[in-house]
Amino acid sequence: MSATKLSSLYSIVRSYALKGMLLEYSTYEDLSNSKNLLEMVDRLRTTIYGTVLVEPPKPLNAENLEKIFQTNLIDVEHSLIKYVPKAGFLESYFLRHLYRNIKTILKARAIGTPYEEITRKINLRAEEYLKIRDLVVKALAEKDLESTVEALRNTPFYKNVQDALEIYQKEKDPLIFDTFLDRSFYERLLGSLKKMKRDERKSLQSLLAYDIDGYIITAVLRSRVWNLTPAETRKFMPSSGIKINGRKIEKMIQAANIEEILSELKDTVYEDVLRNIDTSSMLSTITSIESWFKEEVIKKARKTFLQEIFKLAVIYSFIKLKEVEVRNLSGIAFGVEYGLTSSQILENVRRTI
Repeated sequence: MSATKLSSLYSIVRSYALKGMLLEYSTYEDLSNSKNLLEMVDRLRTTIYGTVLVEPPKPLNAENLEKIFQTNLIDVEHSLIKYVPKAGFLESYFLRHLYRNIKTILKARAIGTPYEEITRKINLRAEEYLKIRDLVVKALAEKDLESTVEALRNTPFYKNVQDALEIYQKEKDPLIFDTFLDRSFYERLLGSLKKMKRDERKSLQSLLAYDIDGYIITAVLRSRVWNLTPAETRKFMPSSGIKINGRKIEKMIQAANIEEILSELKDTVYEDVLRNIDTSSMLSTITSIESWFKEEVIKKARKTFLQEIFKLAVIYSFIKLKEVEVRNLSGIAFGVEYGLTSSQILENVRRTI
């Protein structure tokens, strides 16, 4: 990150201003009615995205538009963080862009995706800010999964990737790389959080809980899909949750079946999730739990602007809402490209304001 530090207050106030520029749901409705991507771009030019869509990408497709939306998020996020003194937590959160690319490369390599196709899915803007672009390019250029993992030897998540490779070779499910790298990322976030001042830490904890605790619950469920032993499951568990303690995590790991895992949530703050899940299949259960946690973090992020004034949690909350906006726009672009109806496209669009 930049050594230039101005004041947390500058970035906090700017976050309030940027929140006011987030797209309203009516804009998403309008975009979903676009006849084609060119029309969608034209409609976006009247919004905050007009400055990054002066010229449509070539070729004009949903994949390239998604890259533009992601780049805008990375640029805005970096511009907020670089002025914050002691921005350790926000800098750690910024690393998720790197983790996402590494996960994409490993999963693609695992299933034999051609190099050209992988590069189309990778956005290296964050790596440019972090000055590690060459490292990711080197991993991307390797010919097989094992050498790709070895190319990551000097990174902080190398051990996690090694563990993931060991289990992947047994189960052959590329999502294993997601789970292990998510664990590495959340451990880093927890470590950064512990170094924050108490008043800042408390407000950030309440937001981060939905990400980390939600990950723990779904990771335990996935361990059953992969038929992992408790010892193997512990390898991708963070050292602790936020509103789920270590004892509760261990009981979920040791549970005999999905019903027992879910029953452990009955006396926690996440009891409501049990009334909002689809238990028709393991995949449906995991997907609906993830959806519930994503919706709750959006609600919490919106409230933060009213409840945690002048706290770093405001910056983090804006970033979370901006992420949702980018997912919404990317989803709409793919829907328009593939000729989905407006109602089909809007099924997965979430309100940010």
